[in-house]
Amino acid sequence: MSYAVCRMEKMKSHDLKGMQFHNQRERESKTNSDIDKTWSHENYDLVNQGNIDYNERVKDIIESQKISPRKTWKDAVLVNELLITSDKDFFDALDPSEQKRFFEESYKLFAERYGKQNIAYATVHVDEKTPHLHLGVVPMRDGKLQGKNVFNRNELLAIQEEFPKHMQKCGFDLERGVPSDRKHLDMARYKLQTTQEKINSLENELAEKEHRRTQLNESIEKTNGLLKALKKSDENSKEIDMINYKESGLIGPKTVKLALSDFESMKTKARASEAFKIENKVVSARNKQLSQENNELKLKNKGLNRENQALKHENRDLTKQNMFLTRTLESLKYALKEHVKDFDYILGAIKSLVLDNMKVTNKAKYLSDDEERLGAKVMWTLCQGHLKKDSHETSNKYCSL
Repeated sequence: MSYAVCRMEKMKSHDLKGMQFHNQRERESKTNSDIDKTWSHENYDLVNQGNIDYNERVKDIIESQKISPRKTWKDAVLVNELLITSDKDFFDALDPSEQKRFFEESYKLFAERYGKQNIAYATVHVDEKTPHLHLGVVPMRDGKLQGKNVFNRNELLAIQEEFPKHMQKCGFDLERGVPSDRKHLDMARYKLQTTQEKINSLENELAEKEHRRTQLNESIEKTNGLLKALKKSDENSKEIDMINYKESGLIGPKTVKLALSDFESMKTKARASEAFKIENKVVSARNKQLSQENNELKLKNKGLNRENQALKHENRDLTKQNMFLTRTLESLKYALKEHVKDFDYILGAIKSLVLDNMKVTNKAKYLSDDEERLGAKVMWTLCQGHLKKDSHETSNKYCSL
């Protein structure tokens, strides 16, 4: 019988964009080789008709219910994502309509349990080796965002019990959970994959910010060139003020005699000067705005770099954890295999002793009662000593493991 699998992962604000890219296949994954892009068009969402912005959707859910005017904490858990699936053999035995019904019944259970209004997305992936459902639950309760209370330890244990029972009632042949060692190993791999997705998302976002900063720098250079031209125009205006003039006499008005070409040039520069003064104000304001945006982008860039480094450290830790769990699982398999060998050996020894005992018993038919009791006692003592020896050796072997 197949297992019913339901895992939960916490999502904060910086996690949602990467999860959006992964769930909605907005960007090509560099880490998940299981995705078959020829089937990606068969993926669907049980809540949304098309692609959505996860951050905006979650924000709308929170704002529509919260009763406090206080802002949501930056590091608050915004979504608890449930990964719902089973093994490949289970899905291979279902036709497409039954497979879809499996995910629809899963969605109905959790929508009723946590509130339909709190389900941000319910994305079904059929383009990987095993079909599965990503169900995003915003943990709102009593007008507050409280993931620790909604998804506490008791709730997680209840999910492991109730989910397989519900699916069995719906006609699906499933049993509870998976072995703990395998579960932890799979979870480590899942976290490793999603962490890599987040790193790729941040790197893409960082590249976009770098491109935007380059554009801003080019705009600032262009603005500086225009300012130089305006300053030159201003210098031309000052040259006009420095033109000397002569008075025509005591009675006549004060006049200036200029060549016609100089006069026309002066008029052109004067008109250009007024236009440049107006444009200068506009460009100066724009330049100030661009400089401010550039500074903000530098700050965001530093923040993204720090976050990227933190995720890379987390990625290395998860890789080490994955290797440790893999080795532990292999050790357990080896120990179990050796245990079976020892058990077969002990069973063979017991069979051999029993056969020997039967031979002795047949011979004992011709012995007296005292001789028969003495022989049986010797055989029982030998059997006990042999078994204790085997048991002691086996115990020492597994203690060394």
